[in-house]
Amino acid sequence: MEFVFKANAISKQYGKFTALSDVNMEIPKGAIYGFVGKNGAGKTTLIRVMTGLNHPTSGSYELMGKSFDDKDIAKTRRRMGAVVEAPAIYLDMTARDNLIQQCLMLGLPDFNCVDEILELIGLADTGKKKARNFSLGMRQRLGIGVALCGSPDFVVLDEPINGLDPQGIIEVREMILKLNREKGITFLISSHILDELAKVATHYGFIDKGHIVRQMTAKDLTDECRKSVRMKVSDISLLSKVMEEKSIDYKVIDSNTADIYAELTFSDVAKDFENAGCTIINMQEREESLESFYLSLLGGNEDVQKSVC
Repeated sequence: MEFVFKANAISKQYGKFTALSDVNMEIPKGAIYGFVGKNGAGKTTLIRVMTGLNHPTSGSYELMGKSFDDKDIAKTRRRMGAVVEAPAIYLDMTARDNLIQQCLMLGLPDFNCVDEILELIGLADTGKKKARNFSLGMRQRLGIGVALCGSPDFVVLDEPINGLDPQGIIEVREMILKLNREKGITFLISSHILDELAKVATHYGFIDKGHIVRQMTAKDLTDECRKSVRMKVSDISLLSKVMEEKSIDYKVIDSNTADIYAELTFSDVAKDFENAGCTIINMQEREESLESFYLSLLGGNEDVQKSVC
């Protein structure tokens, strides 16, 4: 598999404070990588290292096949776009002039991409209106447009829908999906709004206390978020015996609790368990969401908004 970014044991320290610790991370080419973690977990620090705004204290990484200390890494970064923390736009310029300015900074031979990008981000009709008079959603889309100058292969978006109204969120989401599908652009998206992330992400990375605790595909997450029946019984070994005899998938949670991944009829189950000499204490249907998966993996926090798989 080809990766646009690979981190190998990256650490970043600010004095005595460790912002990143032994980070290993892989972002596959063509993915929409959802980057999840609490405030202060290290997301923005890793993004700043990835984009070259900070240098790792130790460890290494590759960006689109080039080592971070390669003499040509600056050329490789030209194939990368980013919106880190806030859109980098000139408030006294129009949307068109902002894009032209970015093209000039990148040393592009012409401005042929500007009209296409304005259409993509929905700002083609803003004319001479200055960015300072744009809504928050328009500024966010313009920031993404700036990141798209130079036809990047990899785009990093740090909280791209933070503060947007529902319509703005939909517009940004559809734009990301379109660019990924039609242009093959790989995205890393850091977001606290997990229900929106679940609508676009193909891969996930979960970070806590500066360390990547889990990476998985959207399919892996769906498998772990599938519907189940949580069953509490008198003897977990007898439950295991019944489930294995009936070839039903299950997972033991503790000494008397298990999740059963199948449609169950209570009367049939009760009979099977009675014959096995096992008593059902209670049963409850469950469907784990991205939010509940996150909470079970990293613990709760008020900075993560509700989500549904």
